[in-house]
Amino acid sequence: MELLSAKKTADHFPISERRMQDLLSLSDTCKELAISTATGRNWVKLGKLQPVDKAERRFLFERTYVEKIKNDIADGKNTALKSRRNKKYVSGNDIYRSYISDTSKNMAAVQRTVDRIREKGIIVTDDLMRAIIAECAIQIILDREGEGGNTNCLCRYLHGELKNELFFLVDDLTEGISSAENMAETYSDLLSEMYIYEEGEDILGLLYISLKNLCSRKATGAYYTPTAVVKKMCFRLFSMNEMSTGKILDPCCGTGNFLLQLPARIGFEQVYGYDIDPVSVKIARINFALKYHISNPSIICSHIRNRDYLLSGERREKFDSIIGNPPWGYVFSEDQKKQLSDRYRTAEENRAESYDLFVERALTDLKRGGVLSFVLPEAILNVKNHRLARQILLERSSFQYLEFLGNVFDKVQCPCIILQTAAGQTDEQEKGVLVSDSSREFYIQKKQRFHAEYINFSATDEEYGILEKLDHIPGKMTLFQNAIFALGIVTGRNRDYISQTKTEESEIVLKGSDLYKFRMKPSGNYIVFRPESFQQVAPSEYYRAPEKLLYRFICNQLVFAYDNKQTLSLNSCNILIPKIPGINMKYVSAILNSRMAQFYFKKQFGSIKVLRSHLEKIPIPFPEEGVQEKIVCIVDRILAAENDTVICGLYDELDLMIAGLYGLDNKEYGVIQSSMENENLFLG
Repeated sequence: MELLSAKKTADHFPISERRMQDLLSLSDTCKELAISTATGRNWVKLGKLQPVDKAERRFLFERTYVEKIKNDIADGKNTALKSRRNKKYVSGNDIYRSYISDTSKNMAAVQRTVDRIREKGIIVTDDLMRAIIAECAIQIILDREGEGGNTNCLCRYLHGELKNELFFLVDDLTEGISSAENMAETYSDLLSEMYIYEEGEDILGLLYISLKNLCSRKATGAYYTPTAVVKKMCFRLFSMNEMSTGKILDPCCGTGNFLLQLPARIGFEQVYGYDIDPVSVKIARINFALKYHISNPSIICSHIRNRDYLLSGERREKFDSIIGNPPWGYVFSEDQKKQLSDRYRTAEENRAESYDLFVERALTDLKRGGVLSFVLPEAILNVKNHRLARQILLERSSFQYLEFLGNVFDKVQCPCIILQTAAGQTDEQEKGVLVSDSSREFYIQKKQRFHAEYINFSATDEEYGILEKLDHIPGKMTLFQNAIFALGIVTGRNRDYISQTKTEESEIVLKGSDLYKFRMKPSGNYIVFRPESFQQVAPSEYYRAPEKLLYRFICNQLVFAYDNKQTLSLNSCNILIPKIPGINMKYVSAILNSRMAQFYFKKQFGSIKVLRSHLEKIPIPFPEEGVQEKIVCIVDRILAAENDTVICGLYDELDLMIAGLYGLDNKEYGVIQSSMENENLFLG
């Protein structure tokens, strides 16, 4: 990481004589860099951030120094801050291809516009962006009326040569552009593409999100929903519910893609959209007017409003359905957080996640029996920070439909879901839910237990029955209060501490990728164990325990390796030391590595992280006399084996024995085997 030598400035002038407005506190610096204060302290410790000096035990930073770091990140000169939290500073322009249909005839025109901007190194200002969008808007308005076929229409329109009853919406879009006529002439090559009207295609929205600087898109939490997902949501919502006369709201409508995909039977008088982005609202109004053939300004503006859905003080309306994609990770100001905490349960403890708030507000704004359909991060189902949102969903609604989408947003690694739920809880809350993923679709017909700790829809009725059986085996034990859990070493800067060369001082250190079921295969990483130098470290006695289990932390499967060589591990490779009286550690490893434990983990938690709270809930059968010894014997044979085929055979023998401990019959064990069929067992 390239750093300015801010210290030199401080050496010349005492801190007391410096103008405080030229300095930033650690807290303000962290806000500028979009990192937590704890991370900021660690970066100071590791030399990634260099304060001017300490004043009354506070770190102070040159404002120009912080600005240079931000600029270097935006320009790509600084590659040290690649974590997700800093992607809001990535700049550039890109086409969001998945936003509209692959068959759109306008896609190539948008691509050529973006390519031309890149080739010429043009900085897309807000004025230029609105001018390009206005050109497209004029063309598609004229094309729908059968008057299209020309380019560079903006310049002609500004000279009064073009007329249309909808052009007041173009005026709204171009309002405030300085020297609009000069801009239209200067950038005539960017206005030379031809666009056509395509019913149901948000070409204006595609232009907008492709031209917007990526940092603006990330900072506002705006991830625009691909048309294929929008169509799927509309189909499910209106095929499962009769709403031909009800009021429909998209509370974060963006440029109006959800409104464009509403079925033909829905009239304009039913449709409403809100958004805080004024440019998005201007575009959504054009889309609304074109879809419904409306030219009345008061109707258009009353249905598509520039409104803050969460903080609006206006009288709340009630809707029959609310559909959309709320912002994720929106950065609220301190004042906004205070206002939100006064209004919403999900804003308690200063943890205001925007999509949680939208869910809470939407359930309040629905009529009883009204339906909410949102595309959301899968994390809302199982991550601890969203517990209050789950609690509110369980208290106020009845689930109808859930689909696991995986990673559907362009350049965003975040598994998503479609969640459709009806306002008003019923006694049948956990029944009649349609669940879909890439491989199957099924109804939950029998009542299942959902609770705020996690909600998992991945078990069919048959699979849920097996989960219940696993949970209620006689003599069940768990790791809750019966184990030591410890984090692997967090160095803070692996490249400085980890080496591929063995020295007299260094020793092997394991990563999660070095672990397989029961065994480990070190990949040649070495470290000098100096706990005082590391960012975070567990007590040394846990690493040096006579025996312990190591497990992959970032993984959608349970992978536990046995270690009796006091091997060190990094934080992707965590530590478990079972302390169940009378139970051998190798027996515990056999249970946790079994298909039964993996089935329980997958169906109950559905997580890509193996958390302590998950492991503490997995049921462990108490073995009958002599059975534990047999299981430990097979584990020893697996540890000693060198042939993968032999290991797989021993694993299947062991797994069948463990199925018997859980009291599973052949059919039930077959269900588990089938469910785990495509899982990588990490055996070799």
